[in-house]
Amino acid sequence: MTDSYRAFLRMMCHFWAPGQDEYLAGEIIQQWSIRQGYRREMATLQAEIMKREAVLGDLLHRKKQQLCKLGRNGRWSAWLEQSKIPRSTADRLVIDHAEFFGLKEELNHRSESDPHDGTISQAARRTTDRLGHTLRSPRSRLTFLKCLGDLLGLEVENGGDESVKMSFTVLPGETSEVVPPIIEMQEDGSVRPINYELRDDGEESVL
Repeated sequence: MTDSYRAFLRMMCHFWAPGQDEYLAGEIIQQWSIRQGYRREMATLQAEIMKREAVLGDLLHRKKQQLCKLGRNGRWSAWLEQSKIPRSTADRLVIDHAEFFGLKEELNHRSESDPHDGTISQAARRTTDRLGHTLRSPRSRLTFLKCLGDLLGLEVENGGDESVKMSFTVLPGETSEVVPPIIEMQEDGSVRPINYELRDDGEESVL
């Protein structure tokens, strides 16, 4: 056991320390109680996330109906990119909402040659759910990614035993999940809300 790991144990434990085994049973009970508390917090947070996703699914479905009408020229993707919302996540939430309320007939905007982003996202989620108990270690997950990249025809680059890089072309509309500001401070110190409706170049960006 290294000195750094001994120091880690002393920092994390409340009663026990190496060489003080009379407190071992009590420390196990204490650590188990803390673990269960974190699991309850995680379950609560997951429930809140699911509630928000349900609301977002409804709202995004309504927005997609507005922007995917004939003649709108792909404004759904443009609006998501402008709003910094990943399309794969948005489409997944829309599909979940539509399937729950039996609205699948309203989602026939997919390409004939390529599956919908939301469908791909759902397939990936189902795959990870099935493999989650099998690929428990980071090494096994990296090996799986290497094999997956080879099977999909992606350029796989090994970055050592603990990393792998797959090269592919980023699809339009894919952005990082960065929350944009909702207000803008003016020079006179006043605050105006930012209008996140899709707008043309040069058009005023606030309400």
